[in-house]
Amino acid sequence: MVACVPGTDVWFLRYAFAFLSHLQQGGHVVDRLSGRCIGNFAGPSFNFDHMSGGPLLWVPDLAPSRHLFIGHTVCPGFDRLSSKFDWWASTPFAAPGYDYLHDGTNYGHVPVDLAPHAFVPVSVGDVDAAAWTHAGQRMVLVYGDPIEQAVGCFAHSQNGIRRAYNRPGRRAPVELPFHEYVFQHALPSYAKLIISYQAMAEAVPGAVHIVAEDALRAEPARILSSVLSHLRLDRWQTAMIDAVVDLSRREHIIAVEREIGRSLTGSRASRRTATWSVPESVVTAARDPNLRREALALLASMGVDTAYFQAPAVSAPFQARAAAAGGA
Repeated sequence: MVACVPGTDVWFLRYAFAFLSHLQQGGHVVDRLSGRCIGNFAGPSFNFDHMSGGPLLWVPDLAPSRHLFIGHTVCPGFDRLSSKFDWWASTPFAAPGYDYLHDGTNYGHVPVDLAPHAFVPVSVGDVDAAAWTHAGQRMVLVYGDPIEQAVGCFAHSQNGIRRAYNRPGRRAPVELPFHEYVFQHALPSYAKLIISYQAMAEAVPGAVHIVAEDALRAEPARILSSVLSHLRLDRWQTAMIDAVVDLSRREHIIAVEREIGRSLTGSRASRRTATWSVPESVVTAARDPNLRREALALLASMGVDTAYFQAPAVSAPFQARAAAAGGA
C-alpha cells in the first residue's frame, strides 16, 4: 500500500503503477505529446476511463494480493501501538478522509481502478493483523512539508472547496485565523497520520518506507524505483522506469485530460472551476521562521521525528506548491 497525508500529491505514483501493471499484462500506452508507443502495440491500449481515484488499483501481475491501496489511511497495524501516545485517542482528525481503512466505510464494496470488477471486499482486521504477521505486506508513506500542507488545506477551506474540512459541533476552519487553524487542526491531524508510520517502521523493521514528496518531485525515477524495491516489485529495467515516469508527468496527463474531455483527478477539476488563491497574508505568515519553529516543536512534542522536515524545499516556489496542495 502507498499512503499520504491529505494534500500530498501521489497521483504520479497511481499513474506509474497503473501503467506498469498494464504493460505487464501485454498492453501499451501511447504518449499523447510525442506519439511514442510504450509496450506491445498489438496489445490493448490503456483505458483512462477506468481511472477515477480508487483507492484500490488493480495490479494482477504486480502484487500477490492483485490490488494496491493508494490513498489516505493510518498505517495498518498501528492500533496495537496507539495507546503509547497519550494524545492519540483524544485528538480528532481535522476532517473525514484521513483514515480510509478505519473510518467505517463500506468495506464490502471498496472501489477499484482498472479492474474487471468495480468493487472488492476488504477485511480491515486482516490487513491490520497482516502488518504484524505477513512479511509480504509492505507500506509506503509519502509526506509533504507540514506548513505547506496546512496552507493548501486552509486555502481550500477558506474558499469553500472542501466543505468536509468543516466538522459539526466545532468551529469551521473557514472561521479560524490561520495560526489557530495550523495548530488546532492541521498539525495535530498531520501528526496522527505520520506517527502511525513512524511507529510501525520502528516496531516492524523493513515494513515501512517513508518518502519525502520533495524527493519524489526532484528524482521521480529514483524514488519510483525505491518504492518498487520496497514493495518487492523491482523487476523493471531502467529504460522502462524512465518511460513510465515520462508518461506520468503532469504535462502528459493534462494532454490526456484534454483528449478525453474531463479531469482524471477531481482536484484539478476543482481548481479549474473555482477562482481562488492563497491570501498573501497567509503566505507571509507561513514563511515566518518562528511559525516553523513553533510547528516543529509541536510535532516533536507529539513524538514526530522532525528530522524529516529539515531539508529545504527543492522544487516549485512556496506559493505555487501550497496552492496545489489538497488533491491526492
